Amino acid sequence: MPGNPIYTDKNDDAIVLEKYRQVYRKYLDDKIIDMDKRMKHPFDFQIYPLETAVPYVNYTVPPSRQTPYWIVLVKKGSCEKSIGSFTFPVKEQTLFIVPKRVLHSSNNWSADISGYVLLFNIDFFLNNAFPKHLISNKKVLKNSIRPYLYLDAPQTKQLSEMFETILQERSGSERERKEMIAIKILEILINCDRLFSRAEQIGNESYYHPMVERFNSLLEANFMKERMVNLYAAALNIHPNNLNFLIREHTGISAKQTINNRIIAEAKYLLVHSDKNIKDIANQLGFEEAHNFSTFFKKNAGTSPLAYKASLIAPLQ
Repeated sequence: MPGNPIYTDKNDDAIVLEKYRQVYRKYLDDKIIDMDKRMKHPFDFQIYPLETAVPYVNYTVPPSRQTPYWIVLVKKGSCEKSIGSFTFPVKEQTLFIVPKRVLHSSNNWSADISGYVLLFNIDFFLNNAFPKHLISNKKVLKNSIRPYLYLDAPQTKQLSEMFETILQERSGSERERKEMIAIKILEILINCDRLFSRAEQIGNESYYHPMVERFNSLLEANFMKERMVNLYAAALNIHPNNLNFLIREHTGISAKQTINNRIIAEAKYLLVHSDKNIKDIANQLGFEEAHNFSTFFKKNAGTSPLAYKASLIAPLQ
């Protein structure tokens, strides 16, 4: 995020929340809002009751991405949520996590919503002398994990008490407050890790797999030049069929579609945020010919790059 992160106290809560509302309204035409670019009020962490935050942004979070992690506990209410390649219904006693820079959105929040939303930067811990591995190694912060979990009443109550402690932590010196809040956020992360691990052990769903994490890391580093599943499989020393099976079991879509979705997401971002023409975007994404890129885009996005870009300015005409 631009500038140096700052610690925010209770007096800053409304300022940051108002900035979110303004950015969500002002930059809807971006289609995918880069909050790091649009938000001019940096912060170390923020926490809000959902019943305060959701109405403030008109019950909608448009497609966006941002460096801070999100941890959201929904005690009551519902919405439709997308995080990366996952789309799922949010209902009573849902926990979901948005890793940094992962595209997410939500629609149709119900009026009876209650719970908590916590946003924080990793630097918040490092600035308070926490060893980096305590944070970065948490499975729930990995891009490959299935980002949501339906809890039972005792699990929801235990997490709620942790969120409440952070909400109420406003006494003492600034240093004491920062250290206490960092400890409580770490406690939430540890608890979330345990909840996801326990759910995976009890049920049949895969919430985290190291091979999926390695695939996602490779994909992020190479999607602009490599689009073939067999190349990723070779780098991971796994048969392409096995890789496809593993990715589909974990995310619901194949490795090939995961690769294609990542390219399309980047293409849409470049069409919105850059002044490059279609040929230059095609070259940046590894396509030798612009018409090959256009064919790929239309097949996977349902429209041509030119039509998609034109749709962004149509409402302004």
